[in-house]
Amino acid sequence: MPKESGNEIKTITPVELASFLDGLLSESSDPIDSSLNGLQVNSDKAISKVAVAVDACLQAFQVARDMDCQMVIAHHGLYWSKGEHRVIGMMGERVSFLIRNNISLWACHIPIDRHSKYGNNAVLAKILDVNQTEGFSNYHEQPIGLWGHLKQEMSVNKIAISLSKKLPHCSPLIWDFGKELVNSVGIVSGGGSFAIEDASSLGLDLLVTGEVGHSDYHTAKENKLNVIAAGHWSTETVGIRAVGNEITKQLGIETEFISVPTGL
Repeated sequence: MPKESGNEIKTITPVELASFLDGLLSESSDPIDSSLNGLQVNSDKAISKVAVAVDACLQAFQVARDMDCQMVIAHHGLYWSKGEHRVIGMMGERVSFLIRNNISLWACHIPIDRHSKYGNNAVLAKILDVNQTEGFSNYHEQPIGLWGHLKQEMSVNKIAISLSKKLPHCSPLIWDFGKELVNSVGIVSGGGSFAIEDASSLGLDLLVTGEVGHSDYHTAKENKLNVIAAGHWSTETVGIRAVGNEITKQLGIETEFISVPTGL
């Protein structure tokens, strides 16, 4: 685990940090996650500073290098179970950059959406002050979203304004097709518009998600459901930052959030 001698900076190996992260998120692990979760690139260099980011992209890697980070932890990694794994072209550039700059990469997809404490949905529920949450809307036969009640009724616009202030680069899209005042709220971060009908079936007043598609408009309207799409990237910054905070808290390793918004 982290090493410290006198005034020397604490360090940890990539394998040790990966093991810590695997254990931290084990409760929400998903054996059929489309992401190949875990240590995806091992530079084998001791880590004293970690970057956390939503996406494993070249821009994030460049910022990590400039911040003198030796590992990037990403929600959307490089390798996916149904993807192309040859290290050529764009993928080759990304992997080559990491290796040349002695940066490791660890990625985690569904567990950082679903985790009861560090997950995107759990942190969003805390931000919105949604209480007594329960799981809803199955993904891979397990609930991925959360729903609960606000402490007091609130308008959809007021909730959207709150999100725009508390999430980075957040410009919410609002579909106010339901009740003017909201009490029950469902939350599915990222591309969670698949939960519209599930939220309606539960009789929820509002679904907060990241992004929606064209056809979702009429699904929400005909189900008389309010929807706030607060941005795929924006709604998925919160879980990865919570994980970074826990690394610093438990291991004493410095972490930095890398902001590379996509506008989606």
